[in-house]
Amino acid sequence: MNTTSRSLARLVACSLALGLLQPALADVTSASDTATAEDFAFAKRLSRVFKTVAERREKSVVHITQLRTIQPTDFFGRPVGRGQLQQAGLGSGVIVSSDGVIVTNNHVVRGADKLRVKLSDEREFDAVVLGTDEATDIAVLKVDVGKESLPAADFADSDQLEVGEWVVAIGSPFGLDNSVTQGIISAKGRTVTPRETGVSFEDYIQTDAAINPGNSGGPLLNLEGQIVGINTAIASRTGGYDGIGFCVPGNTVKNVLESIQRTGRVARGYLGIEMSEQSSSGGGVLVKTVVDGSPADEAGLKSGDVITRFQGSSLSLDRLRNAIAAAPAGSKVNIEVSREGETKTLQATLGDLSAAKGYVFIDALGVEVELLPDDIARQVDAKAIVRVASIQETGRAAMSGLRAGDIIVSVDGDGYADIAELQKNISKGNFSRGLRLDIIRPLQGGNSYRRGNIVVQE
Repeated sequence: MNTTSRSLARLVACSLALGLLQPALADVTSASDTATAEDFAFAKRLSRVFKTVAERREKSVVHITQLRTIQPTDFFGRPVGRGQLQQAGLGSGVIVSSDGVIVTNNHVVRGADKLRVKLSDEREFDAVVLGTDEATDIAVLKVDVGKESLPAADFADSDQLEVGEWVVAIGSPFGLDNSVTQGIISAKGRTVTPRETGVSFEDYIQTDAAINPGNSGGPLLNLEGQIVGINTAIASRTGGYDGIGFCVPGNTVKNVLESIQRTGRVARGYLGIEMSEQSSSGGGVLVKTVVDGSPADEAGLKSGDVITRFQGSSLSLDRLRNAIAAAPAGSKVNIEVSREGETKTLQATLGDLSAAKGYVFIDALGVEVELLPDDIARQVDAKAIVRVASIQETGRAAMSGLRAGDIIVSVDGDGYADIAELQKNISKGNFSRGLRLDIIRPLQGGNSYRRGNIVVQE
C-alpha cells in the first residue's frame, strides 16, 4: 500500500470511528445539559430563601408620598385663592422601630410641606421628620400608631459584607409598592460624585439588584432579612435600571439614626488633619498637614506620617474620612502610623466637626448658626453677622418656619455684636408669648433677598 492509500485508509477509519462515537457524545452532552432532581432541589431551596426574606420584610417597608403646597396665580403671576397640596415625589422607607420610627433618604423628604406614609396593609399616616442628614442623604421619620407595634427590621454589620454576597432590595419603584429584586454586592466603598460637590461622606455599597426611581429610601437586605444598606442612587444613562445601584451602608445609617434620636442632629467626629492617598506600594493614608491645637496635634500626629490603621482596620482615604466623621465627638480612637520606618500607635480624642467649622448650636431654637461670609454681608447691607447653617427638624425654629440660609438680623428688635450676644438675646426670650426673629431670606438662585420676620413659639 502506497503512502496515498495508507493516508486514505486512516481517514476512512477515523471517519468511521467518529461516526460510531457521535451518538455516545450526543448522549453525554444531552445528559450534562439536562437539570437533575438535585439541581431542581437546590434551585427551589434558593428560591425559598428569597421568598422568606420577602415575606419577612415586606411588612417593614413603607411607601412615602411627598406633598407640597402649590399656590394658584392669575395671568399676572399674582397669588389667588388658597394653596393646594399636590404630590411632588415618591419614595420608600423602612420601619426600624416598632413604635413607628422610619428611615429613608433625605432627598425623599426634602422640601415637603407634608409627608404621607402608606404601610403594606394600605393604611396611611401623616409622618413627622425627627431629623435629617444631608451629608449622608438619610432622614428619620415617625408615624403615630398609638400603642400598636409595627413590624421593624433590624440592622446587620455592613462592614462584614463581602463582594459577591446575595442581597435583596425592596421598595416602590415607579410607585409600584413592595417590589422585590435580588442581586449581589458588586463593590464596596464607592464614591460617585465629584469632590467639588461638597458631598464628603460617600461610602456607597454598589449592587446589581434592580433599583429604580421610587426605590430610594428602601432597604437593601441580606439573606437573613437584616438591613445592610439604604437604597439611594442609580448610575444610568436613561434614568432607569442599568445594573448599577448605590446604597448607604447600614452601619452609617445606624449611626445617623442613633445620633438623631439622641440629639436631633448628627454630631460628627473631627481629627484635624489634611490627608491624601499614599502613593507608595505600602499603602495607607498620608498626613499632609496637622491643624495646630486639633485632636490630631494633641495626639502627636505629624505631617508626613502614614496612617496604616484606624481603630484596627486598614482603610482607604475616603473610608478613613468617613470613619472619623462617623465616630461621635469625644470618642477615643487608636491610630496606627508609620513614621520614618517605625510603627507607632497613637490615641486621639475626637472633637466636634461642626464646632471646628465654626458652627454653633443654639439649643433653644434647635439650629446651627455660622458667621455670615463678608461678601454676603455686603450684598444684603445689614448689620447681621449670623446665618442659619442647619435646622434641627424637631426644634422650635423648624416648627416656626425658619430655614437653613436665613440671616438673623435681630431678636425681638434687639441687634447683636457676636454669636454669644445672639445666644444671650434668645435665652431671654419668652417663647410662650412668641420670640420674633427679624430675618433676611435668600430667594431662589441666591442672588436676591427678602426681609421678613418669624415668630418662634413653644
